[in-house]
Amino acid sequence: MDRFRLTRRTLLATTLATPVLAQEGDTLAKARAAGVLVVGNGGAFPPFEFMENGRLTGYDVDLGEELGRRMGLRIQWQVIAFAGLIAGLTSGRVDCLITAMAWTPERAERIAFSTPYYKTGIAAGYRPGLAIDRPEDLAGRIVGVQVGTSGEQFVRQHHASRVREIRVYNEFPLALQDLVVGRVEAVVNTQPVLRWNIARNTRVRLGVSPVWDARDVGINTRHPDVALMAEINRHLVAMQADGFLPGLDQKWFGQAG
Repeated sequence: MDRFRLTRRTLLATTLATPVLAQEGDTLAKARAAGVLVVGNGGAFPPFEFMENGRLTGYDVDLGEELGRRMGLRIQWQVIAFAGLIAGLTSGRVDCLITAMAWTPERAERIAFSTPYYKTGIAAGYRPGLAIDRPEDLAGRIVGVQVGTSGEQFVRQHHASRVREIRVYNEFPLALQDLVVGRVEAVVNTQPVLRWNIARNTRVRLGVSPVWDARDVGINTRHPDVALMAEINRHLVAMQADGFLPGLDQKWFGQAG
Protein backbone atom coordinates (compact mmCIF):
# COMPACT_ATOMS: atom_id res chain seq x y z
CA MET A 1 0.00 0.00 0.00
CA ASP A 2 2.84 2.40 0.90
CA ARG A 3 4.56 1.52 -2.35
CA PHE A 4 1.37 2.27 -4.29
CA ARG A 5 0.95 5.61 -2.55
CA LEU A 6 4.57 6.53 -3.23
CA THR A 7 4.24 5.57 -6.88
CA ARG A 8 0.99 7.48 -7.23
CA ARG A 9 2.52 10.56 -5.63
CA THR A 10 5.56 10.27 -7.89
CA LEU A 11 3.40 9.96 -10.97
CA LEU A 12 1.28 12.90 -9.90
CA ALA A 13 4.34 15.03 -9.25
CA THR A 14 5.78 14.08 -12.64
CA THR A 15 2.50 14.85 -14.38
CA LEU A 16 2.25 18.24 -12.73
CA ALA A 17 5.88 19.08 -13.44
CA THR A 18 5.83 18.07 -17.10
CA PRO A 19 3.79 21.03 -18.41
CA VAL A 20 6.09 23.43 -16.56
CA LEU A 21 9.15 21.95 -18.23
CA ALA A 22 7.41 22.01 -21.58
CA GLN A 23 6.46 25.65 -21.14
CA GLU A 24 10.08 26.50 -20.53
CA GLY A 25 11.24 25.08 -23.86
CA ASP A 26 8.38 25.45 -26.33
CA THR A 27 8.78 29.13 -27.16
CA LEU A 28 9.29 28.40 -30.86
CA ALA A 29 6.06 26.40 -31.03
CA LYS A 30 4.16 29.16 -29.23
CA ALA A 31 5.58 31.80 -31.54
CA ARG A 32 4.60 29.81 -34.61
CA ALA A 33 1.11 29.28 -33.25
CA ALA A 34 0.70 33.01 -32.62
CA GLY A 35 2.59 34.08 -35.73
CA VAL A 36 4.60 36.50 -33.57
CA LEU A 37 8.07 36.50 -32.03
CA VAL A 38 8.45 38.98 -29.15
CA VAL A 39 11.94 40.48 -29.22
CA GLY A 40 13.60 42.58 -26.52
CA ASN A 41 15.82 45.50 -27.50
CA GLY A 42 17.60 48.25 -25.56
CA GLY A 43 16.60 51.02 -27.97
CA ALA A 44 19.55 53.36 -27.25
CA PHE A 45 22.79 51.96 -28.68
CA PRO A 46 23.30 53.52 -32.11
CA PRO A 47 23.75 52.31 -34.75
CA PHE A 48 22.61 48.91 -33.48
CA GLU A 49 19.38 50.37 -32.11
CA PHE A 50 18.01 53.87 -31.67
CA MET A 51 14.81 55.86 -32.02
CA GLU A 52 14.36 57.96 -35.15
CA ASN A 53 11.20 59.98 -35.72
CA GLY A 54 9.49 57.93 -33.04
CA ARG A 55 10.40 54.58 -34.57
CA LEU A 56 12.93 51.95 -33.50
CA THR A 57 15.62 51.52 -36.15
CA GLY A 58 19.18 50.29 -36.56
CA TYR A 59 21.31 47.27 -37.38
CA ASP A 60 19.56 44.98 -34.90
CA VAL A 61 16.13 46.05 -36.09
CA ASP A 62 17.03 45.22 -39.69
CA LEU A 63 18.43 41.88 -38.50
CA GLY A 64 15.35 41.08 -36.43
CA GLU A 65 12.92 41.94 -39.21
CA GLU A 66 14.85 39.76 -41.66
CA LEU A 67 14.94 36.91 -39.16
CA GLY A 68 11.19 37.21 -38.73
CA ARG A 69 10.66 37.18 -42.49
CA ARG A 70 12.70 34.02 -42.88
CA MET A 71 10.93 32.35 -39.96
CA GLY A 72 7.52 33.40 -41.25
CA LEU A 73 6.81 35.40 -38.07
CA ARG A 74 5.93 38.99 -37.31
CA ILE A 75 8.43 40.65 -34.97
CA GLN A 76 6.95 42.47 -31.99
CA TRP A 77 9.60 44.74 -30.49
CA GLN A 78 9.75 45.44 -26.77
CA VAL A 79 12.10 48.27 -25.81
CA ILE A 80 13.62 47.64 -22.38
CA ALA A 81 16.36 49.59 -20.61
CA PHE A 82 19.64 47.75 -21.17
CA ALA A 83 20.13 46.93 -17.48
CA GLY A 84 16.77 45.10 -17.47
CA LEU A 85 17.10 43.15 -20.72
CA ILE A 86 18.34 39.85 -19.28
CA ALA A 87 15.65 39.90 -16.59
CA GLY A 88 13.08 40.63 -19.28
CA LEU A 89 14.16 37.49 -21.11
CA THR A 90 14.46 35.15 -18.14
CA SER A 91 11.10 36.28 -16.74
CA GLY A 92 9.33 35.45 -20.01
CA ARG A 93 8.44 39.02 -20.93
CA VAL A 94 10.10 38.49 -24.32
CA ASP A 95 10.96 35.42 -26.40
CA CYS A 96 14.51 36.46 -27.28
CA LEU A 97 16.89 39.41 -27.34
CA ILE A 98 18.32 41.06 -30.44
CA THR A 99 20.19 43.94 -28.88
CA ALA A 100 23.96 43.79 -29.56
CA MET A 101 24.55 41.68 -26.45
CA ALA A 102 28.24 40.79 -26.20
CA TRP A 103 29.14 37.38 -24.79
CA THR A 104 30.60 37.25 -21.30
CA PRO A 105 30.91 34.20 -19.03
CA GLU A 106 28.56 35.77 -16.51
CA ARG A 107 25.86 36.46 -19.08
CA ALA A 108 26.26 33.00 -20.61
CA GLU A 109 25.36 31.47 -17.25
CA ARG A 110 22.00 33.23 -17.33
CA ILE A 111 21.06 33.22 -21.02
CA ALA A 112 22.02 31.41 -24.22
CA PHE A 113 24.01 33.02 -27.05
CA SER A 114 23.59 32.29 -30.73
CA THR A 115 26.26 31.93 -33.36
CA PRO A 116 27.93 35.37 -33.41
CA TYR A 117 26.40 37.77 -35.89
CA TYR A 118 28.91 40.54 -35.19
CA LYS A 119 32.55 40.63 -34.08
CA THR A 120 33.39 43.53 -31.83
CA GLY A 121 35.73 44.52 -29.02
CA ILE A 122 36.18 46.77 -26.02
CA ALA A 123 37.83 50.15 -26.67
CA ALA A 124 37.75 53.75 -25.50
CA GLY A 125 36.68 57.04 -26.99
CA TYR A 126 38.66 59.90 -25.52
CA ARG A 127 39.00 63.67 -25.32
CA PRO A 128 41.22 65.86 -27.53
CA GLY A 129 44.79 66.16 -26.31
CA LEU A 130 44.81 62.73 -24.73
CA ALA A 131 46.47 59.56 -26.02
CA ILE A 132 44.58 56.51 -24.78
CA ASP A 133 45.93 53.61 -26.80
CA ARG A 134 46.16 51.01 -24.02
CA PRO A 135 43.88 50.20 -21.08
CA GLU A 136 46.68 51.34 -18.79
CA ASP A 137 46.28 54.85 -20.23
CA LEU A 138 42.96 55.12 -18.36
CA ALA A 139 44.94 55.56 -15.13
CA GLY A 140 44.01 58.78 -13.36
CA ARG A 141 41.16 59.53 -15.79
CA ILE A 142 37.44 60.08 -15.30
CA VAL A 143 35.88 57.22 -17.27
CA GLY A 144 32.27 56.93 -18.42
CA VAL A 145 30.54 53.56 -18.92
CA GLN A 146 27.02 52.38 -19.65
CA VAL A 147 25.43 50.41 -16.84
CA GLY A 148 25.42 46.65 -17.29
CA THR A 149 27.62 46.63 -20.38
CA SER A 150 30.77 44.66 -21.08
CA GLY A 151 32.57 48.01 -21.11
CA GLU A 152 31.56 48.67 -17.52
CA GLN A 153 32.55 45.15 -16.55
CA PHE A 154 35.94 45.52 -18.25
CA VAL A 155 36.77 48.74 -16.39
CA ARG A 156 35.55 47.53 -13.01
CA GLN A 157 37.28 44.15 -13.20
CA HIS A 158 40.63 45.28 -14.55
CA HIS A 159 41.12 49.00 -13.96
CA ALA A 160 38.88 50.22 -11.15
CA SER A 161 41.83 50.86 -8.85
CA ARG A 162 43.72 52.85 -11.50
CA VAL A 163 41.09 55.26 -12.82
CA ARG A 164 40.26 58.47 -11.00
CA GLU A 165 36.49 57.92 -11.18
CA ILE A 166 33.94 55.69 -12.92
CA ARG A 167 30.76 57.47 -13.99
CA VAL A 168 27.85 55.23 -14.89
CA TYR A 169 25.14 56.12 -17.42
CA ASN A 170 21.84 54.42 -18.12
CA GLU A 171 22.27 54.88 -21.88
CA PHE A 172 25.32 55.09 -24.12
CA PRO A 173 24.36 58.42 -25.80
CA LEU A 174 24.38 60.11 -22.39
CA ALA A 175 27.94 58.92 -21.76
CA LEU A 176 29.02 60.15 -25.20
CA GLN A 177 27.37 63.50 -24.58
CA ASP A 178 29.40 63.97 -21.40
CA LEU A 179 32.55 63.00 -23.29
CA VAL A 180 31.84 65.69 -25.88
CA VAL A 181 31.34 68.44 -23.26
CA GLY A 182 34.26 67.27 -21.12
CA ARG A 183 32.55 65.88 -18.03
CA VAL A 184 34.43 62.61 -18.59
CA GLU A 185 37.79 62.08 -20.25
CA ALA A 186 37.07 58.69 -21.80
CA VAL A 187 34.13 56.38 -22.49
CA VAL A 188 34.70 52.63 -22.63
CA ASN A 189 32.37 50.61 -24.83
CA THR A 190 32.55 48.57 -28.04
CA GLN A 191 34.76 50.03 -30.74
CA PRO A 192 32.37 49.97 -33.74
CA VAL A 193 29.73 51.87 -31.77
CA LEU A 194 32.29 54.39 -30.55
CA ARG A 195 33.61 54.92 -34.09
CA TRP A 196 30.12 55.32 -35.60
CA ASN A 197 29.00 57.88 -33.05
CA ILE A 198 32.27 59.80 -32.86
CA ALA A 199 32.39 60.09 -36.66
CA ARG A 200 29.05 61.93 -36.45
CA ASN A 201 30.17 64.34 -33.75
CA THR A 202 31.10 67.75 -35.14
CA ARG A 203 31.72 69.65 -31.90
CA VAL A 204 35.14 68.32 -30.85
CA ARG A 205 37.69 65.98 -32.38
CA LEU A 206 37.52 62.82 -30.26
CA GLY A 207 39.83 59.83 -30.56
CA VAL A 208 39.15 56.08 -30.54
CA SER A 209 41.59 53.51 -29.18
CA PRO A 210 42.44 50.15 -30.74
CA VAL A 211 40.42 47.13 -29.60
CA TRP A 212 41.57 45.91 -26.20
CA ASP A 213 39.41 42.84 -25.74
CA ALA A 214 37.62 41.04 -28.62
CA ARG A 215 33.97 40.15 -28.10
CA ASP A 216 31.27 38.24 -30.00
CA VAL A 217 27.72 39.59 -30.29
CA GLY A 218 24.81 37.16 -30.49
CA ILE A 219 21.05 36.74 -30.27
CA ASN A 220 19.84 35.49 -26.89
CA THR A 221 17.24 32.99 -25.74
CA ARG A 222 16.51 31.23 -22.48
CA HIS A 223 18.65 28.12 -22.02
CA PRO A 224 15.74 25.64 -22.29
CA ASP A 225 14.67 27.10 -25.66
CA VAL A 226 16.89 24.77 -27.65
CA ALA A 227 14.55 24.56 -30.65
CA LEU A 228 14.27 28.33 -30.96
CA MET A 229 18.03 28.76 -30.73
CA ALA A 230 18.60 26.08 -33.36
CA GLU A 231 16.20 27.88 -35.70
CA ILE A 232 17.91 31.23 -35.07
CA ASN A 233 21.36 29.75 -35.69
CA ARG A 234 20.19 28.10 -38.90
CA HIS A 235 19.08 31.44 -40.29
CA LEU A 236 22.17 33.32 -39.09
CA VAL A 237 24.42 30.86 -40.91
CA ALA A 238 22.32 31.33 -44.06
CA MET A 239 22.42 35.13 -43.69
CA GLN A 240 26.20 35.06 -43.57
CA ALA A 241 26.42 32.73 -46.56
CA ASP A 242 23.99 34.63 -48.78
CA GLY A 243 25.52 38.03 -48.04
CA PHE A 244 22.80 39.54 -45.88
CA LEU A 245 25.01 40.04 -42.80
CA PRO A 246 27.96 41.49 -44.76
CA GLY A 247 25.49 43.83 -46.46
CA LEU A 248 24.09 44.88 -43.09
CA ASP A 249 27.59 45.61 -41.84
CA GLN A 250 28.27 47.78 -44.87
CA LYS A 251 24.96 49.62 -44.51
CA TRP A 252 25.44 50.57 -40.87
CA PHE A 253 29.22 50.62 -40.39
CA GLY A 254 30.61 51.28 -43.87
CA GLN A 255 30.85 55.00 -43.11
CA ALA A 256 31.84 54.62 -39.47
CA GLY A 257 35.18 56.30 -40.00
